[in-house]
Amino acid sequence: MATPASAVLLRNEIEARIPAAFSFCTRQHRGSIPTGIASIDDAVRGIPLHALTEICGSNLASSGKTSLVMSLLARATQQDNFCALIDGQDAFDPASAEASGVNLSRLLWVRCGKTKQKLKPLEQAFKVADMLVQSAGFGLIVVDLCDFPERLVRRVPHTSWFRFSRVVERQPTALVFLEREPHATSCAGLVLSLKSRPAVGKGNLFTQCGMEAGILRTLERKPPQAVRPLFSLRSQWAA
Repeated sequence: MATPASAVLLRNEIEARIPAAFSFCTRQHRGSIPTGIASIDDAVRGIPLHALTEICGSNLASSGKTSLVMSLLARATQQDNFCALIDGQDAFDPASAEASGVNLSRLLWVRCGKTKQKLKPLEQAFKVADMLVQSAGFGLIVVDLCDFPERLVRRVPHTSWFRFSRVVERQPTALVFLEREPHATSCAGLVLSLKSRPAVGKGNLFTQCGMEAGILRTLERKPPQAVRPLFSLRSQWAA
């Protein structure tokens, strides 16, 4: 077993021969799409192009992941990007999206399970995502897997996530998976985990819903401590 002194000598010898051997190399930033939420955009510079992103949050309570994706789609479609939403379980509401600022004329909505395909909805979602990513015609592709049972999503082979990360790396596209839990792990360039915070209100009227975003992974070095940008969504409803 090497002693600390011998380890230092070994490192010095390697660095003398290969100066960059122990240098940390960050991936070059190749563009991004802003989410429209300042605290998140300041922390991660938006959703990266040429990369796979996971946005995760519980379905049991309003985590803010759907609101974040609607804000992202609004910004992307307003910037003249053609976008696609692969709706795994037919949960998308076009009226709410339009009210959030999404330009529906620039959004392809794919409703899985609504055709006579032999593929099951989850398989359809991955098949369509693969086709659209390779087409290179979309600036943003969102795949909504939130309403699938976790036991099914966990069965997706790691090779499938790896394939997506390799294919999108060559395309000017932001590929986003909306899930309850992260599954792509090391294949993802960015992983955000969202959860709700106590609502703010006066009396029986709630005026603001707070959200917390945990940055689990980025294209660069993992933060030395948890970075949790806070953001809020303004709304008004009675208790």
